[in-house]
Amino acid sequence: MTTAFDVRTLGSVVRVELHDSVDETDRERIRDQWVDLIEDGVEPDVTIRGTLDRSSLLDDANPAVSAASPEHLAATIATEVTLAGIAGLSGAALMLHAGGVALDDGRVIALVGPSGRGKTTATQALATTLGYVTDETLAVYPDGTVVPYRKPLSIGKHPETKTPVAASQRGLRDLPDAELRLDAIVVLDRRENVETPYVELLPLRDGLNEIVPQTSFLSALSKPLRTLVTTILATGGVRRVVYSEADTLAALVDDMLSAGSIESPQLVDVGVSVGDCGCEAKLNPLGAGETTTESDSTPLYQRKDYRDALSVDDSLVILSHNRVTVLDGLGPVLWFAAEDVTEAELVEAALREMPAPPEHVDPAQVVAATVGELIEGGLLVRV
Repeated sequence: MTTAFDVRTLGSVVRVELHDSVDETDRERIRDQWVDLIEDGVEPDVTIRGTLDRSSLLDDANPAVSAASPEHLAATIATEVTLAGIAGLSGAALMLHAGGVALDDGRVIALVGPSGRGKTTATQALATTLGYVTDETLAVYPDGTVVPYRKPLSIGKHPETKTPVAASQRGLRDLPDAELRLDAIVVLDRRENVETPYVELLPLRDGLNEIVPQTSFLSALSKPLRTLVTTILATGGVRRVVYSEADTLAALVDDMLSAGSIESPQLVDVGVSVGDCGCEAKLNPLGAGETTTESDSTPLYQRKDYRDALSVDDSLVILSHNRVTVLDGLGPVLWFAAEDVTEAELVEAALREMPAPPEHVDPAQVVAATVGELIEGGLLVRV
């Protein structure tokens, strides 16, 4: 007899169907792991089947998973349910690989980190006194509103052996009776032998480098960099907490919420793209000159495919393949000028836009070296 139950997963309802190849006791155990999110009377958006018999998956139209043991199946179902919820919010919310806890007034602290960084342990330690929001995926709308996902906590040291455990079974606090809004983004940095744990404010560049790899479907947002940077600035900047033991984090909550604030930079949207669109009026504000006629053998330089670009004060932030690169100095000049131009024309753009170099410096050599770095970094291409 198949066991089926529906769970609220971020903005979606996911139905889990457990095949009768799973023992009845194990089916009930898996259902109990989701007891905090079970929702009745709502039509599901997605159905996921779980089985210990791979042959039962043949000709099945719904997403399905199989495993060699009930324990592995439970962990795999937890992953699939989470992925379904994330996909349901693709393009609508900023999604962080983060735990989350909430104060009584609804302020939420995001605890960001890759798998194995200690998100679940840190979240569990804090959620004994603060509201449990999530231990893995934090969804934030552009206005700062947080979508709770009180999923079973993933307990264990290795992803393949983690066991889902309902938050209520771990004694974690319920959500406050207040609107949830993101108030702090904290990167977890667990180290050995930290006698005095502390919180530090990161420069925007460092914060972006930490956060971008810990996002899902960032490129699906209409303005991914603008959305991410605005969210970071609204919280005062990315904090990093350096600690050894999770039970020391509760004493640092006030510091997480008030560890200074970075100065708001001037933001200018350069443009979003699925490739080098050649939109010269939009992407070449530096006014590079007309392309001169050269021999067909002369290489030309173009911007390589990218998703989004944002000017932040005098720097240029570029998002490509879910990786962020920050360019300063000569880098933005060459990137903007790279519209099917020769290296000689890039030198001309550099001389026009940058301060005059010292007499002993050869501009052509500097440009050549910088162009090489941009090519190596996947930002320019030679054609």
